[in-house]
Amino acid sequence: MLRATLKSLLSRKLRLVLSGFAIILGVMFVASAFVLTDSLGGRFEQLFQTINKDVAVQVQANDESREQATPPLLTEADLDRLTEVDGVRAIVGDASSDGLTPFRKENGKALPPGAPHLGVGLGSDDFVAESLLRVVEGRAAQADSEVTLTRYTAEQTGHKIGDRIKIYVPRSATSPEWTVVGLLEYSGGRATLGGETMVGFTVPEAQRLFYGTTGVFGAAQLQADPGVSQETLKQRVASAMPAGFEALTGEEAAEEQSSALKQLLTFVNWFFLGFALIALLVGMFLIFNTFNIIIAQRSRELALLRALGASWRQVTGSVLVEAVVVGVIASTLGLGAGIGVAAGLQALVSASGFPLPEGGLTVSVTAIVASYLVGVVMTVIAALIPAIRAAGVPPIAAMRDVVRPDKSLRGLTITGGVVTALAVLLLVVGVVGVEGLTAAALGVGVLLAVVGVALLSPALTRPVAGTLGRLVTWGTATGIGRRNTLRNPRRTAVTAAALMVGVTLVSAVSVIGASLKASVTDLVENNLSAAVIVTTALVAPPSGKEGFDPARLERAAQIPGVTRTLSTHATVVDLDGTPNSFILATNLPTAQAMLALDEQDGTLTPTGENEAIVDDGTAETKGWRVGSTFVVDMPVGGERTYTVAGIYQRTPVASGVMMPESQVRYFAGPLALQGFVQVADGADISAVTRQIETLMADYPLVSVVDQATFIGQQTAAVDQLLAIFYVLLALAVLVAFLGIVNTLVLSIYERTRELGLLRAVGMNRRQVRRMVRVESLLMAVFGCLLGVGLGVALGVTVTEVLRNAEAITMVALPYGQLVGFVVAAALAGVVAAWWPAWRASRLNVLDAISYE
Repeated sequence: MLRATLKSLLSRKLRLVLSGFAIILGVMFVASAFVLTDSLGGRFEQLFQTINKDVAVQVQANDESREQATPPLLTEADLDRLTEVDGVRAIVGDASSDGLTPFRKENGKALPPGAPHLGVGLGSDDFVAESLLRVVEGRAAQADSEVTLTRYTAEQTGHKIGDRIKIYVPRSATSPEWTVVGLLEYSGGRATLGGETMVGFTVPEAQRLFYGTTGVFGAAQLQADPGVSQETLKQRVASAMPAGFEALTGEEAAEEQSSALKQLLTFVNWFFLGFALIALLVGMFLIFNTFNIIIAQRSRELALLRALGASWRQVTGSVLVEAVVVGVIASTLGLGAGIGVAAGLQALVSASGFPLPEGGLTVSVTAIVASYLVGVVMTVIAALIPAIRAAGVPPIAAMRDVVRPDKSLRGLTITGGVVTALAVLLLVVGVVGVEGLTAAALGVGVLLAVVGVALLSPALTRPVAGTLGRLVTWGTATGIGRRNTLRNPRRTAVTAAALMVGVTLVSAVSVIGASLKASVTDLVENNLSAAVIVTTALVAPPSGKEGFDPARLERAAQIPGVTRTLSTHATVVDLDGTPNSFILATNLPTAQAMLALDEQDGTLTPTGENEAIVDDGTAETKGWRVGSTFVVDMPVGGERTYTVAGIYQRTPVASGVMMPESQVRYFAGPLALQGFVQVADGADISAVTRQIETLMADYPLVSVVDQATFIGQQTAAVDQLLAIFYVLLALAVLVAFLGIVNTLVLSIYERTRELGLLRAVGMNRRQVRRMVRVESLLMAVFGCLLGVGLGVALGVTVTEVLRNAEAITMVALPYGQLVGFVVAAALAGVVAAWWPAWRASRLNVLDAISYE
C-alpha cells in the first residue's frame, strides 16, 4: 500500500507543486522569524559579553535610584572604599552618557537618531594593552577642550584630527565644539561594535558635562584578583556598597544590558509568526482544495484498491502519507528559504548604515523543529477531510463511473449563519465597550467573522459569482466558463475563500489607516491655530535630556509675522498612585487659545502655583472635580499636592494634567518637548519656518515644520506601517492566486474528455482559452469582493472601537484603494489563467476524447 501511495504521488507531482509552494511560504516566515531573532540576539549577546569581559563586578544605581531625576553618584571616596575590599584587583570609574549626538562637518547637520550616540570619559587606564579601546591615530584627549572619536564616528561625521567638532550634549542649551586629537578603534581592529557613535572626553570634562560637577561617577567596574570568582567578589563588596547602588556580576550586567533588546526581538519574532500563520491559513485552503480534487479524480483507483482488500484505514492513511511527504519536502524548502531571508535581512540592515555586531547565522533546534512541525501538521490537517472522503467512496459506484451528487449546502449555510451571527454579537460587545471584554470580544469576533463568511461562501457562489458572470458573458465560450464556475460551488468557494482571507486583512488595514490619516488631518487643522510646529523625536518616555531651550522659541516671537509662541514641557510621574503618568507644564492662558481648550468647569487660567487643570476623561476616571486635590511624585522635590482649578474637554491634541509653567523646576529637566508658533494672516510661513530652524539648529532631535508638513509627517508614519503590512500580506494573496492556478490546472485534468468533446464539436483554441480565463476571473473577483466587503466591515468596527477610546476622531473609507483591489484581482485572475488556459487549448482532441 505504501509503494502504491508513493507511485501515485510521483505520478501527480506537478499537481502538488503549487500546494506545496503555499507551505513553503508559510514555513519561510516561521524559519526566518526564529533564525533572524536568534542570530541578532546572539550577535548582541556576544557584544555585551565582549564589553564586560574584564568586569568581575559592576556597581551601578539600583532600579529605584535610576528612576529619580538626579540618580546618586559615586565619589572618589566611594571608589577608594571599594578598592580596599579583599579580592579587588582594580577599579575603574564610569563617567558616560548617551544622547551625545555629533554634527556632520560637511553640512553642519546632526547625525540622525537610531543607533546609540555615546559619550565617555577616558583616562590613561582605558588604553592599556588588554583594554577594549586603543588609540590608532593621534593621541588621547588631555585637555578639556579635546576629544577623541571612534573611527566609525569620524567616518560618519567626516571629521579628521585637528578639526573642530560640534556635539549636542543632553540638557544643554547649546551644542559646544571640541578639537579632535585622536581616533580610536576597538580590539580586533573594529571601527564599531554595533553601529554606535562614541566621543571620548577627558574624565573631568565628561563629569562636568554629564553630572554638572567633577570627581563623581555614574557607575564603576571592578576587576578581581586571580582565583576570586565574580559571585564571591559580588558578596564581598556588598558591605562597602554606597546607598542607592547595587552590585552585579559581569555576567549579570551583560544579561541586563541585553534584556531590553531581547524584548524587542521577541516582538519581531511574534510579528513574523503572525504573518506566517496567515500564509499557512491561506495555504490550508489551497491544500484542502488540491486533495479534494485529486481524490475526486482518483475515485476509480481508490475504489479498485478497496475492492482488492484495502481497508478504510489504509485508504485514509495513503492520502495522509501523501500529505506528510508534501509537508516534509515543502518544510525543508521553506526552512532553507527562511534561512536565506534571515541572512538577507541582516545584510540589508548592515547595508542601510546600521552595522551589526560581529556574528553569523544561528539556526537553532527550535527553528528547525518549529518549521517542520508547522509545515507537516498544517498540511496533514488540511488533507484530513479529503482523506476521510477518499475512504468513503463506494467501490461499486466509483468503478461504474457513477457521479455522486453534491451534498446539500443547507447544513453548511446554517452553520455559517450561526457563526457569523455570533461574530456580529461579539463585535457589538467590542464596540460598546463592556469593561474587561473589549479586546477579547473584538479578537474572537474578527476570527469568527472570517470563519463564518468562509462557511457561507458556497451559498453565495451562485448569486454573486453568477451575477458577475453575466456581466462578462458575451458568447458561447464565456457562457460555458460561467457555468463551469457555478457547477461546483464548494470548490469555487474554497478557492475564493483563500483569496478572501488576504484581501480581508488588507482591506481592514486600509480602512484603519485611512481613518488614522483623516483623523490626524482633522485634529491638526481644527484644533491647532499654530502655523509652525516644533517637535522632538522621542524613542522612549521623556527623561529630561530631550527637547529644546524654551528661550529659543521665545526669541522666535521677534520674527516678523509671528504673533504668539507656546512651549510645552512633559515629564513622567507617579500621579495620585498611578505610575508612569505623563503631565504637562505650559503657559496655560496661551495654551487655552492655541490648543482650543474648551472650558467645562472652573477656570483654565488659574493663578495659584499649586493649581492645575485636567481633561474631563481624566477627571471622570480619577473621580476629581473642581477643588479636588491630588498628589504628584515629582522627579525633583518628591511629592507635591495640587488642586484641580478647571476641567477642559479632552481632544486628540490636549489631554491629561496641565500645570503652570513655573512647575517645570520640579520636572526631570528644563527642556521643552513641543512648541507652537502662531503667525499673522498673510505672513510668509516658509520664511518663519526657516528662521526658527536656524534657532533650533543645536538640537538634533528637534524638527521645525509648517502645519501641512506636520500632517504629512504624521500620515507618512501610517503609510510606512501600511506598506509593511501590504508587502507581507501580499505573499498570502500570492498563495491564494496560486490556488486559483492549481484549481484550474486540476480542473482541466478532471475535464479532459469534456474539453476534447468541445473541441470536437467546433470550439477553437482561442475559445477554450477564453472559457478558462472567465472561470479564473470569476473566482478571483468573487473572492476579492468577499474580502473587501468583510474587510471594510471589520475595519469600520475596529475604527469605531478606537474612536470610542478617543484614539481616532473619524471613520474614512479609502474608496480608490478598495476599487483598486478589485481591479487588481480581476487582472491577476486573467494572468493566473494564462498557463491553465494554454494547457487546455493544447490538448490533443483524440487523446482527450479517449482519456480515462
